[in-house]
Amino acid sequence: MDRSAVVAKTVVSLRREAERVVDLVVDRIVAEIPSYAAVPRDRLRPGVAASVHDGIEFLVDGERLPVTADAAAVGADRAERGIPVEDVMHAYRIGVRTVWERFAREARRNDADPGEVLQLAERVWEWADGVMVRAAREHRRVDLETALDAQQRRGAFIRALLSGTLDRAGLHLQAAAFGLNADREYVPFRARGGGDARGIVTALVPYFPHTSPPVTLLDGDVAGLLARRPGERVPGDVVVGIGPSVRPADAVDAFDRASRALDTAARFGLSGVYDLSDLGLRSAVVTEDEVGTLLYERYLAPVQDLPDIERTVVTYLSGGMHVEDAARTLFIHPNTLRNRLRRFEEVTGADLRDHATLAELWWALAYQSLGDHPPRGG
Repeated sequence: MDRSAVVAKTVVSLRREAERVVDLVVDRIVAEIPSYAAVPRDRLRPGVAASVHDGIEFLVDGERLPVTADAAAVGADRAERGIPVEDVMHAYRIGVRTVWERFAREARRNDADPGEVLQLAERVWEWADGVMVRAAREHRRVDLETALDAQQRRGAFIRALLSGTLDRAGLHLQAAAFGLNADREYVPFRARGGGDARGIVTALVPYFPHTSPPVTLLDGDVAGLLARRPGERVPGDVVVGIGPSVRPADAVDAFDRASRALDTAARFGLSGVYDLSDLGLRSAVVTEDEVGTLLYERYLAPVQDLPDIERTVVTYLSGGMHVEDAARTLFIHPNTLRNRLRRFEEVTGADLRDHATLAELWWALAYQSLGDHPPRGG
C-alpha cells in the first residue's frame, strides 16, 4: 500500500530514534520477564535491535515478507538458555507494542489519517506473527534436539553402567548428573513385551526413582534401574526380569541376573515380574540345553508316537498324582489310567514312585515346552 506523506514523515522520525527504542524494549523485557534477567544485555540487544529495525523498515512499505533469519537465531539462542517459548513470544510482543506505541504517538502528533494508521497496525501485527512463528519453530526444534541429546547421553550412561564399561572413577559425578545417588541401592531390570518400549516405560513409571527414568534400549529390550521392585503384575502384556537391589557400582552382576530372569520367563511364555528365585529350576532348564536334551530322549522320545500315554502322564503329574482326579479329567476309567502309567514305565524304564525320576521327568517336560527338543517323527 502507498504511504501518505504524513506517515512517511512519521517513519523517518521513528528511524532517527530507533536505538533509543531498542534500549527501551530491552529494559521492558528484562523488567517484565524474569527468565530474561539472566541473559546478558550484549546477547539480548542484537536480537532486539534486528527485530526493531525490521519492524520500522516494514512500516516503510508494508509489503515486504517477514525477515526470518534473525528470528530463527533468537529462537535458538533463547532455547539454549532455557527460556520458555512463551516468554520468547512475550518478549516479541513487548517489542512490537513498544515500536507501535512510539509510531502511533508520532502519527497523532502529525495528524495522520486514523484509517491509514489502523490499516497499518493490522499489517504490522500480521508481519510480527510471521516473525514470532519462525522464532517459536526454531525454539522448539532446539528444545527437541536438547531433549534428545540428554536422552541419548542418559541412555549411553545406563548402557555403560549395566554392561560394566563405565569408568568407575567418575561414577559418583556421572550418576549425580543423571539424578542417581551412587550410595543408594536400585533394582536393575530388563523388560520386553507390551507392544513397544514406550508402553513398557509407562507401565513401570510408578517404580522409577524420579521423573526422568534411568532407562535405555538394549537389543530391543528396555533396561535400567528401578527405585523398588514392582508388584507381581504390571499393566499390559509385559515381562520384567529383575536383579537384586544394589548400588550403581555393583549393577553389572545384578543386571546379568535380571537378563537371565527375563529370558527364562519369556521362554516359558510368562508375563509379570520375576527374579531368578521366582523361576526356580526353569532358569537351569533354559541354560542347560544338553541336560534337557538327554532327559527328553530318556523320558519323552520313547513315547512320542504314544500321545495318550504322554498326555496321561502329564495330567497325572500336574494334578498331584491322584489317580481318580486325573482319570476324571481325562474322562477315562482309573484302571485305564493305571495301565497307561504302567505302560509309560515299561517303555521308558522310569519309576514314577521315585522322587529323582519325577524331578527328571519334570525337567524333560519343561524342556519340551520350550520347543527345543527334536521334532516329532524327526
